Amino acid sequence: MDAKLNLDLYEITSSMSDLSSSDSIDLITPESQTNFWKDLPPAFQKEVVKKLDYKSRCCLRKSSKTNRDLVDACPLIMSYITMKTDRIYNPKTKQLDEQVVFSVFADNWRSVNLHGIDDLLSLFRNRRSVAQSFWFDYFDESKPCVTKFLEDLERELKKRGTSSKLRARKIQWNNAKTPTKGKVTAASPDPGVHVLNVLKCFDAKFLKSLDIVKSNFTSSTIRNQLGISSKTMIDLFLTAEKLKFTAQTFTAQEIWRVIESFQTRDLPRGSHFQLTAHKPWDLEDVLGSFPGPIRDEPIGVGRNPFIKHTQRFKTRDTENVLVVKFNSETVRGVVCRADYVEQDYGRDTQ
Repeated sequence: MDAKLNLDLYEITSSMSDLSSSDSIDLITPESQTNFWKDLPPAFQKEVVKKLDYKSRCCLRKSSKTNRDLVDACPLIMSYITMKTDRIYNPKTKQLDEQVVFSVFADNWRSVNLHGIDDLLSLFRNRRSVAQSFWFDYFDESKPCVTKFLEDLERELKKRGTSSKLRARKIQWNNAKTPTKGKVTAASPDPGVHVLNVLKCFDAKFLKSLDIVKSNFTSSTIRNQLGISSKTMIDLFLTAEKLKFTAQTFTAQEIWRVIESFQTRDLPRGSHFQLTAHKPWDLEDVLGSFPGPIRDEPIGVGRNPFIKHTQRFKTRDTENVLVVKFNSETVRGVVCRADYVEQDYGRDTQ
């Protein structure tokens, strides 16, 4: 696209974004706006829509059936979405009610605050619309509005089909509420139960990373909700290429299962995991429970005092190794090229 075409596209996009401005309406008559827009080639119209902010897209979509189809044909670019509970005004009850609200962010427009199932699913109307990150930030599981929202969402997804599922490259769950003291009713949700319900609403084909930063997600939740008695919570995530998990503590067997999983699969360079515990473990006991010899192989010239042990594990791909660093609270492993361990270990976030 040459410089003149870029300039024209910028001018057209600016005009479309300012349609709600009274100054713009005074300068351009509705008839000339309509004719000008209709005369643009379809490919050019799509380029304009791609550059519009979310609210402008919604306004254009409501203007005609043709524009509705045009907007729906253009994927919505979303940097990330945040979801939480908040008190917002309800015009029906004329008071502040607890509701699930979410904010949509993109690089080229300001955030948009929305609520309701229809608003959420409309973001993914185009099948190529994918959020790079979806953050559940203090998504309070103890509030009835959360349970109702997830039940309504699951019901609506069943009605619309699996193609309507939410799509994100990364999910971050950041919620660890201390149970409220007092009487617990039969209707109270089990700690962490909503994590499982939330994951069912996402299309697994697009999900690349799951970060459980803080959670009440427990093994008992898995047993009670999925009916799986032989698995612990760590077993549910052993197919991930990138895993970041924080919990109260991890057993030596759980740590080894994660290491073994990253060893025995054909994973690309940069695949990594990090397990962080609030309650420190005995590192000697952890290392002593692993099969095979234990060899400390530090990376680099200077030794990091926070790293107590570094080991390289073989992988299925002989050109790669799994480098794992340990201390008494964190274990972190990265799949690296065998000959470029120092360069690759710090590049897993790219």
